Amino acid sequence: MIAEILCIGTELLMGQTLNTNAQFISRRLSALGISQYHQSVVGDNEERLEAAKVAGQALVLRPEAEAMVRERFRRLGRTMTENNLSQAMFTPDSTVLENPWGTAPGAIVPVGEGKAVIHLPGPPRELEPMFTEHVEPWLQTRSGRVLVSRYIRIFGMGEAEVDSRLSDLMEGSNPTLSPYCATGEVMLRATASAASEAEAQELLLPLMIEVRLRLGSVIYAVEEDDGGSLEKCAVAALGARGWTCATCESLTGGLIAATLVNVSGSSSVVRGGFVTYQTDTKTLLAGVPAEVIEEHNVVSAEVAMGMAQGTRERLGVDIAVSATGLAGPGGGTPERPVGTVFVGVSTAKGTYAIPLHLTGDRLRIRTLSVKHAINALRMEALKK
Repeated sequence: MIAEILCIGTELLMGQTLNTNAQFISRRLSALGISQYHQSVVGDNEERLEAAKVAGQALVLRPEAEAMVRERFRRLGRTMTENNLSQAMFTPDSTVLENPWGTAPGAIVPVGEGKAVIHLPGPPRELEPMFTEHVEPWLQTRSGRVLVSRYIRIFGMGEAEVDSRLSDLMEGSNPTLSPYCATGEVMLRATASAASEAEAQELLLPLMIEVRLRLGSVIYAVEEDDGGSLEKCAVAALGARGWTCATCESLTGGLIAATLVNVSGSSSVVRGGFVTYQTDTKTLLAGVPAEVIEEHNVVSAEVAMGMAQGTRERLGVDIAVSATGLAGPGGGTPERPVGTVFVGVSTAKGTYAIPLHLTGDRLRIRTLSVKHAINALRMEALKK
């Protein structure tokens, strides 16, 4: 099967809106084993849209689609105007797709033997669940194969190093192993195609074992979908250990705590934290001795350790992490350039600091600092 993505919107052409829909659909198509050779973006211009007319049929008001639109407006408590009926206009032979997440239904339109155009609404909060609920099952029934994927999430090893260790495994055709990168992380998707799910699982097993042997502890999760995260794994590890945690943050300004509490159920492990953005608050809130700051500099391993230990003791938690450093763009020195960061970790067994030498802009440095701190929570919670 071969697919093409056509996105409509002037805001996409002008760069005002990031085209996350194309990214999402591309990943899902790839996971389904469907090839993709082209993507197109067309502005909101009727003449240019003419080039995308392929069905050769007039649109008609479909009663079942009209009922969906009217019911959605009723549930939202909004008055529906007649121009909203355009959302219920499809070709006569379309299969209408219900949209519980918005007002506009989708549709699957046959346009020739073995071919179809699939219409989906633009907002990602509507498109993504509609694709998962309606489109993926429809595509799978027509592919004649069962595809099983596993997502391997990695933190603590760069893309180049992962590639060098796994390059031969990435050359396979079934199962396949493909890398995807985010800030500071690498994700691998292992996919097997077979006549049944059991056969696909059997194909995947040797590959998964080999990847684990080659990468080791930098793998923090292996999941059936790509919705995992470092913070979910950290919260789960803390919960399994029965530990509570706290944070003390300087350059990250509360982002570590905010990232942790994005996870459902984090209230059972996250006790609280301090934002000690200015120098004196590290003493006032976390109890870091002023003489330690004066002797070693606010951006130092000693201060990071003092922040973590003081927070752990004052809040009575099992583990505390801290972050102090220079996110830039200014403030760097030859001795401490921008990107110099120390993450402090404190448990009842001891306190230590992780020195980081990060690169990139302010956002990247802060994001990576958060991930290193959360990974430290995870790693400590997993220690026997």
